[in-house]
Amino acid sequence: GAAAGGGGGAAEGGAKKKEKKEKPAKTSAPPVDEDPFVKARLTVARVVEVGHVENSDKLYCCQLEVGPGEMRQVVTGLRKFVPEEELKGRMVLAILNLKVAKLAGQVSEAMILATEAEVGGELSVKLVGVPADATIGDCVNAEGIAPPDVYPKECKSKFWDAVKDKLKVVGGKAMYDGKKLTCAAGPCSADPSVPDGSSIK
Repeated sequence: GAAAGGGGGAAEGGAKKKEKKEKPAKTSAPPVDEDPFVKARLTVARVVEVGHVENSDKLYCCQLEVGPGEMRQVVTGLRKFVPEEELKGRMVLAILNLKVAKLAGQVSEAMILATEAEVGGELSVKLVGVPADATIGDCVNAEGIAPPDVYPKECKSKFWDAVKDKLKVVGGKAMYDGKKLTCAAGPCSADPSVPDGSSIK
C-alpha cells in the first residue's frame, strides 16, 4: 500500500511540473488582436544615390541613408514615374524590415513607399512626402497605435499585405486605417495631385 502511495505522490509532482511549463508559453504568445502595423518598421530615409539597373528600363538601384551612418541598397520600380534628379537627395518614407529581395540580380534591403492612383486614365505613382524638418532615421507610426519596444527583424509578407490594404490617402495625408502616419516632425502627406482613396505601396 505504501509503495502505491509513493507512486501517487510522484505522479502528482509530475503534473505540477507540467502546469508550470505551460504557463510561460501562454503569456509569451502575442495577443490575437495585435495590429499588424506594429510589425512594420517605417522610417524616414534619404536617397543618397540613384543608379540604373542593367537590362531594365523600370528599375533604379538606390543607396538610402536610413539612420546615422546606416546605408541600405534599394531596388525600386520608380524609374518610369519619378525623375532621377527628383529622387536624388529626397527624404522618403521607407520600410526597413521586409525580407531582403533580389531584383534583376541586385539586392534590395528596404522599400520606398509611394502612392498609386489612376489619373487621366494613366497610372500615377508619387513619393509619399515626409515633413520638411524630419530627421533621417525618425520612426513613423500610426496615430493611436503604440509602437513596439523592438520591431521584429522581418515583417512577414502576410502582415505587410494586411498593412498595405489599409494604407490610403485621405485628405492629402498618408493614413493607415484612418489614422495619420506621423513622425516626430509631423504627419506624412501625399502629393497634391493624388486623389483621395489612392493606395500607398
